[in-house]
Formats: sequence, C-alpha cells, structure tokens
Amino acid sequence: MRWIVLSIGLFFVTGCGSGSPETPADTAGVPLSIKSPVEAENVGGNKPATLPEAMANPAVEQLVAKAKAGIVGGKAPIAVEALSQAIGIDPKDPTLFRMRADVYALIGEFANARADFSLAIQADPNNAELHNVRGYFLMTRGATNDALNDFNKALELNPSLAAAWNNRGLIHLSANNYDAAEADFVKATELDRKYVDAVNNLGFVRMKAGKLDQSLSDLQQAVKLNPKYTTAWNNLGLVNMQKENYDAAVEAFSKAIELAPLDVRWRNHRRAAYLKLERFEEATADGNRVAWLTGLAQLTNHAAQKSNDANAWIQRARHLTSGSEFGAAVQDYSRALSLDPANLAALNGRAYAWFQTGELQKAIADCDQSLVVEPSANAFSVRGDAWLALKNFDQAVKDFEAANRFDEVVAEAYKGRAEQRKAAGQTQLAQEDLKKAQQILSGVAGQSDSHETAAKPVPFPAQ
Repeated sequence: MRWIVLSIGLFFVTGCGSGSPETPADTAGVPLSIKSPVEAENVGGNKPATLPEAMANPAVEQLVAKAKAGIVGGKAPIAVEALSQAIGIDPKDPTLFRMRADVYALIGEFANARADFSLAIQADPNNAELHNVRGYFLMTRGATNDALNDFNKALELNPSLAAAWNNRGLIHLSANNYDAAEADFVKATELDRKYVDAVNNLGFVRMKAGKLDQSLSDLQQAVKLNPKYTTAWNNLGLVNMQKENYDAAVEAFSKAIELAPLDVRWRNHRRAAYLKLERFEEATADGNRVAWLTGLAQLTNHAAQKSNDANAWIQRARHLTSGSEFGAAVQDYSRALSLDPANLAALNGRAYAWFQTGELQKAIADCDQSLVVEPSANAFSVRGDAWLALKNFDQAVKDFEAANRFDEVVAEAYKGRAEQRKAAGQTQLAQEDLKKAQQILSGVAGQSDSHETAAKPVPFPAQ
C-alpha cells in the first residue's frame, strides 16, 4: 500500500530555536525543546499524519498532493483551498482536518487551526496522537489548562506516547512544579532512550532543581545524541557555570555559537563566562558582537514590517556586511533587487558581498549592471578587486584608475601587471608599472606630497 504524506511536521517550530514561538517553557528562563507532535510520533514509532490510499479516492489524493506543493512553494492559501476541497469529498477523515489545522497554524490563523484540531478529534476521539497534537498547539498559544487536559487524555488513551509525557512535563515546568516535570521527562526518556528533546528537558529541569550532577549527565547525553543541538549545548554551558567550571562553560557556549551564530543569547552567556575567567579582551569582543546582533534584530523587525521596501532590506544587508555575514547580506540585497532591479546601492552592495564570498564572476556581473545604470567609483573599485583576484591585472588597473583609487591593493595590481609585461618583453611598460606601484605605496605611507598618489581608497563595504 502506498502512503500519501503531507510534511506537516515542518510547519511546527520546535521550541529550541531562536525563532521559535513563545511557549510555557520559555518562561522558565531558557528556551527548551517542545517536540513537534509529528516528529515525536516518528520517534515513538508512530506514523506522521498520512492518508492511506485505501481511505481516499484519487481526487483526494491529488488534492493532498496539491496542498503539499502549495506549502513547499510558499502558497499556503492554495494548500488551504485544496484541503478544504478534500474535506468536502471525505468530511469524516480526521487526517485531512489535522493537515488543514497545521496549515492554518503556519499562516497565523490560530482560531481556524484550533477549530480544525477539534474537528479532527471529533472524527476520531480515541486517537491519542490527535489529543497530543492539539495540546501542543494550545500550549504554544498559552492555553496551558486546555493543553494539560489534552495531554492527560492522550496519556489515558496511550500511556506509551513519549511526546505527550514530554509536553506535559513542559506544562509542569512552566508552573515551577519541578518534581512533576522531572517525573514526566523521565517517563518520556524511559519510553524512548533517543528522544533527545526529552533528555535535554530533563537536564534543564534538574538544573532548575539544583541537581547539577544529574543535569550535567543528562545534557552531555543530549549533545551526544545530537551534536548539533544548539539549546542543549547552551544548557550544558549554564550547568557548568553553576558548577563554576568556567572553561567547560566557554566550550559549550562556543559550540552553541558555532551552530547558531546570530543568536544573541549564547554570546551573552559566553561573555559572562569570560568575565569569570578574567579574559576581558574576549569578553569585550563578545559584548561588541552582542551590540551588533541587537542592531541586527532591530533591522530585522523593521524589514519584516516594511517587506516591500527595498531600502529596508538594504539597511539590513549593510549591517550584515559590517558583521562579515556576507552570505546573508547577498540574500537581503537580492530581496531589495527583486523590488527595485536598478537600485545602485543594492547592486554595488551585493557585488561587494559576492566578492567576499569568492563569487567573483557574480560580483563582476553586478558591477557591470551597476555601471550601465550609472558609473560610480564603488562599482569600478569592487570590479577591480574581482579582476585582481582573477589575476586579470590589466582590467584591475583600469578599474582602479576609473575609481580614482590608490592603496596597497592597487599597488599589487600594478606589480602583477608589471610581471606580466616583463614576461612579454615589455620592459619599459613593466618599469612604469613598478614605479607607479612604488609611488602609491609611498603615498599611502605618507612619504609623498603627490596629490595623485595620496588619494584615499574607496571606502568598504560599498554603500
């Protein structure tokens, strides 16, 4: 039998990431891991939301496939419409209601999502997974009492559902009921030894309860199960801080930063550890990065509110560039250019970001387009850098001259061209290039009064 699977598990965001929605766990001080219901079912041996062919006619199957394509393509309304049509064909299938509820949750239509989760349960009231799914949704919306009732019902129907134990533990944790939370997390890990979110949550609640040795063991197990588990590394660092193992704390926080470098929390925590170790220079560096990340968060919120404003994306891209996040800067400049294809600031900025990522031909292409719109020193300068990296010294020199740029990099281009000219037997031209390179270096060092050679280089990053 072939199964039609809609990847609804992707629609729920687990509570361990920097972009996750607020949950009761978040109120405990450190974001925890709320296992996505669908993912949790996979771990526990249950199947995710599926539509067996025997339960659906070909029309329903096609509509489910259309819904999946809509989600993948970022067109959630198409998914809602397709699933609504499928429900019209088979209004007794709880899976279809559950799928549509997940889509509604994804696009922020929470009232509709809650209604559909309830309709799914009405269609299959003894399905423990559906109660757990709705409970998880309600927990993310702050309806903790209703969520607790759903988790209790799920466990009544299926005491082996590890995800429901974990989620109920989070409810207890949010109420500072550490003993009850610990008991539920223990039960979840007993049912599934590889349930890494439950292991992390167990370590966290034991840390809150002051059981530091047990907590340390749990969190070490969590990062062993999943070495890319950012939140578990952070929690491991926090336990080591409480145990005054500051070097180990720095190591754990550094791993979290490596995995999620744009999350300000890990930097703040590592800075505190550096201060304890009196490593003040490193603490200052982390403090500066925290300030940069705070500025990024503000620009991100502004861009989200002004998503159709090219300048909003350009501002964020410039900030990303100033923090050497060139790949992300390229994305933001590209968003700006999708809104304003001839925007010089976006073209020049993306060219510089492309150059920094080693995408030299793309940098040249952006500069070419910018220069067609309007010649500028920035575009000539960045293109010159790209030509230099490609060892096309002649083109590099021409662009640097057009940019009126004179610095050590430009001197390198002249030297490179001199070597090529010498190899070609153009001795006099080679000597002229070497002389020019020396004049530039002397001017940069303040050893020449020549206005030409003392000219300032074009500032970077390109604005």
